[in-house]
Amino acid sequence: MDSQTDPSLNGLFHAISFQIAGIAVALMANSANYAFILFADTNGHEIALCVPILATALFTVVWGNATLQSQVANIKDAAVETKKSHAYKYISTQPYSLLRLMNVVLAFALAASQFSILFGG
Repeated sequence: MDSQTDPSLNGLFHAISFQIAGIAVALMANSANYAFILFADTNGHEIALCVPILATALFTVVWGNATLQSQVANIKDAAVETKKSHAYKYISTQPYSLLRLMNVVLAFALAASQFSILFGG
């Protein structure tokens, strides 16, 4: 019996890998933003520091949304045999809309926190 890998599983794996990479980039960017606004002399540079804060938030929203949409697309494209698996049944029932909302809320909450520190101190 010749067993072939379902292409949607490879796509799902890549989407999840890209999502993890995006989380790592967003974490590093947010950490750098916090380091600058907490430990650097930002007087007179507040407007300039808004750019990386907004860019990090935008990256988080766009990258997270794209990877979650890619995951959903690969789940929908799964072969019949894959749809019978327990893993498929579990991963296909994840609340992807809620995950997308959480991604947006988290990005804006981090940006709001950074702006609060930047302009409040």
